[in-house]
Amino acid sequence: MTSKIQSLSVLSAVLMGAAFASSALAADLKGRPVKVAPEPEVADVPGDDIFGFTSTSDVGKAGDMGIALENDGRFGKRDGRYGVITNKLEFGRTFTDRFWAGVSLFGAYHDMRNVTVQPIDRTMYQFDGISTEFKYKLVERSVTNPFALTAAVEPRWGRIDGGSGIHAESFSAEFKLLVDAPIVPEKLFWGFNLNWAPGVQQVVGDLSQTARSSSLNVSTALTYAITPTFMIGAEAKYLASYGDYFFRSEQGRAFFLGPTVFWKINDKMSLNAVLLPQIAGKSAATPGLALDLDAFERAIFRVKFAYAF
Repeated sequence: MTSKIQSLSVLSAVLMGAAFASSALAADLKGRPVKVAPEPEVADVPGDDIFGFTSTSDVGKAGDMGIALENDGRFGKRDGRYGVITNKLEFGRTFTDRFWAGVSLFGAYHDMRNVTVQPIDRTMYQFDGISTEFKYKLVERSVTNPFALTAAVEPRWGRIDGGSGIHAESFSAEFKLLVDAPIVPEKLFWGFNLNWAPGVQQVVGDLSQTARSSSLNVSTALTYAITPTFMIGAEAKYLASYGDYFFRSEQGRAFFLGPTVFWKINDKMSLNAVLLPQIAGKSAATPGLALDLDAFERAIFRVKFAYAF
């Protein structure tokens, strides 16, 4: 009898010890943070003008605001002296993580002398209208999808003919698809734009000179980050001009290729520049020549300064 009592006492002591140890272990584990495996990082494309004419898909974060001065230039015809610079002063704001809107003012400087396709000599700077632009990000980048896609539209009222500089009222809208992806994370980035811009223009004071037109703008670019704030790259751009809204009556086409540079000056300021000479083209007016210097120019360039508030 005594041995049974002793056995029961030993068993009770063991069970109580095990229960105490389990309670202590549970309390210890409860006090420790639970380790969760970190989510894999999504390689991204910097949200600046890291390419040339090609825009990124980035629309910013909700509440972001900024201002940009964009200077687009075109120069060189078959003869004479020809140069055009268009200034675009843009203010934009990101309203949600997917939606951005902006408004822009335009000015145009024309300098031309003895140009056969532009018989009026002119050296003049003029106010050239206003535009609004709306961007919406359709596809976000993810671990399994490196591509981001944004759609945009930019309605524009203009008051100067882009080629000749004469006073001509125009209404147009440019529809844009913007795609980009990181090729090598934090080092090499790719972008692609597809833009279509139908419009109508009327020479002021001459109702007989009303013209419908459209343009196709396809560009792609690669840029390499030498440092996180300085990048160099290359861009290819195809332009085509039509005498109708929907790709009929082609007036000319041209292919441009050249270098790009981007500099992130600080957290708020950035600068990008691009120079694209025309390397191939075909004009409807003079189809036998190697370049289209009727509808387009020998080279195009852009210098853009942006400031984020």
